[in-house]
Amino acid sequence: MISGYEKYDYLFSNLKPHTIEGILIFGRDDDYIKSQKYDEVTNFENKIWADLYTNLELLLDQYASREYLLGIKALPIPRDRFPEFDAISPIVENSTGWTLLPVAGFLNEELFFEVNAKRQFPVTDIIRKSPRFDEKYADRDIRNDEGYTPEPDIFHDIQAHVPFLMNREYADFLSDIGALGHDIITDQQGLGPELVAHNLKRLQNFAWWTYEFGVLKNNGGTDNIRRSNNDIDYEIYGAGIISSYDETLNVVHCAQGSSNRSQFLLFDIEEIVMTRYDYSEIQDRYYVIDSMGDLYAAYYENKDLFFFEG
Repeated sequence: MISGYEKYDYLFSNLKPHTIEGILIFGRDDDYIKSQKYDEVTNFENKIWADLYTNLELLLDQYASREYLLGIKALPIPRDRFPEFDAISPIVENSTGWTLLPVAGFLNEELFFEVNAKRQFPVTDIIRKSPRFDEKYADRDIRNDEGYTPEPDIFHDIQAHVPFLMNREYADFLSDIGALGHDIITDQQGLGPELVAHNLKRLQNFAWWTYEFGVLKNNGGTDNIRRSNNDIDYEIYGAGIISSYDETLNVVHCAQGSSNRSQFLLFDIEEIVMTRYDYSEIQDRYYVIDSMGDLYAAYYENKDLFFFEG
């Protein structure tokens, strides 16, 4: 949908090269539904899950946002083995109307926003560092390590994203973003492919710097549900941070002043929608919102930013 359309890219800051080269991407015409075969999960895959989960568990308990912590406590997401989609999906549906949609992998923009608008969240059964992942990408070189892979895996989808879907406000917000993305792509305003691609990139930027890599101010109000008090100025709500041990540590170390690798910037939605990003490295910046309520308000009050007319 956006490939090859770059007429308005000069308006963006922080332009980056295309960093998902080689990732298998599925669209509506592909066989993208892939049911989880839970009985076929191997002990090796369960061990990968357990290692990822336990490495992050205490860090997230101390630094993740209240919405995340309440969500993960309410769901049957195991520490020591793969989660079962059929056990999780009905609980989420009962809470906020969302269901889990098992898919074969990375969905293109058109399909991703379409299913989100229907309150379906795509989840994949593959996990980083596994033989199944290696087999999927046997013919190409894709980064695949414990700290990061550019293809969202089951750990990113289930451990990081799904707990937020237990929160009604967040669930409505994500569904509305899906509907907005669908409106951009179907081009009801007749803007043409260049402007559609540009506006879609604006929405991708917003999603990246918020629900994927966003942080919010720590007001101390979440410490009553933590095992250890949060000792930095921020809480983490971005799923891309939450599913990455390296990225979570980077936030903590930068906030504590032991690293200057990344900077914390005041949330500015006009700046965010015009700032591109890099899939392949730890982020060089994090935009800080005062609260989740302020995030939702900023989005709903500025939806015109996603319909630039040239």
